[in-house]
Amino acid sequence: MAVAGLLVGLAVLLLIGYNWEKMLAWQKLVIIFGVILGTYTGGFYLRYNRKAQTASELVFFLGCLFYGAGIWLVAQIFHLNAHYPDGIWWWALGVLPFALCLDTLLLHALLVALLAIWAGTEVLGFSDRGAWFFWIWRWDFVPNGAYTLPLLALPGFIWAYRKNSPTTVGLYAPLLAWWVILQLFAWRLETNPIYFIGAVGALFLLWGESHKLGSLFAIPYRLWGMLLTGSVLVLLSIYDFNKDMFRHGHAFDGFVQTLAILVLAVATVAATLLVQRRFGGDFIPFSVRVADLIQRESLPFVLVLFMLLLALWESIACSLGTRELTLTALVPTVLANVAMIGCAFWLIVVGLREDRTRPFAAGVFYFLLWAVLRYVDLFGDFGGMLGAALMFFLCGATLFGVALYWRQRKGVRHA
Repeated sequence: MAVAGLLVGLAVLLLIGYNWEKMLAWQKLVIIFGVILGTYTGGFYLRYNRKAQTASELVFFLGCLFYGAGIWLVAQIFHLNAHYPDGIWWWALGVLPFALCLDTLLLHALLVALLAIWAGTEVLGFSDRGAWFFWIWRWDFVPNGAYTLPLLALPGFIWAYRKNSPTTVGLYAPLLAWWVILQLFAWRLETNPIYFIGAVGALFLLWGESHKLGSLFAIPYRLWGMLLTGSVLVLLSIYDFNKDMFRHGHAFDGFVQTLAILVLAVATVAATLLVQRRFGGDFIPFSVRVADLIQRESLPFVLVLFMLLLALWESIACSLGTRELTLTALVPTVLANVAMIGCAFWLIVVGLREDRTRPFAAGVFYFLLWAVLRYVDLFGDFGGMLGAALMFFLCGATLFGVALYWRQRKGVRHA
């Protein structure tokens, strides 16, 4: 229905656009505001008079689309040339109250998409314009990092927790990760951002595991954290990739990434402890909380430390002129392979602990991905097609055995 509403909105816009040049300015304004107000009025009527919640959500979604189109159409009528990402920002600001008040995931998805596009256009296209804060003041010496995005995303996070909606958290979590990663590009440190991206994913894992055992709110952070960190580890596990990366690395960028990872990690741990103290109930000494956090979330802490040390390793290697040595690229390659195996078994343990199929299966598949990659790296030329056949046979047998084990385990638990 959301896709149908989007197509209807595009049809209306194209119909208006076909006759746009033949209309007078006042006629254009009447059509713009009439369509927006009429659509919102229809949404309120359907929701509160007809009690048709699904239909009202679709109509409100159309109204938000028309509102965004109206921003550019009004600018076109009066020939206003401005900083175009501002229009996306105002569009998102207009969608925000509807997303918070209507209890619908559709408008939250639209809001997240608009904020992601706005942040991307601001940072990647206009990072040298200086930082704007609500159009009140501008700091030319601070890069344009779309700093109002966390403030616009925070109500969505609060809404998701109050409404007990992990799915909504799954929308805003990648938005926050996208904004954090964009800061490297805003500050012109994008030469080699892979360690920072991996650290962001590890910190997402840490934040997810800080929830209560079995909490559904941990799932979105775990999902996006593993997608980020797991993808980074796949790249870092390849020797040729590390060799090429060190060849083009810079000592200063590696050092700054080390500091950025350290600051972000400290801020995340502090926020985690603060939230646990605020909503944890019983008073627990700070040292005990820190020790318990490290013990419960050993893998995320190890992954953050791993990314931090790799960024520092790059800085040291580039500053000492040892970037071309075999050992320089071999160290992160070996450690990344160990980390991949650790992540695979951690996911398996999470699936067994929470009796959930998806993390268990993800851990198995991630381990098999590691095995296939290492076969291609180490034995691909030697084994040829027969070796590949043996590799796939072993992977299939492993999956078959794992499936039988999980089926028997589920049967015993239900019995």
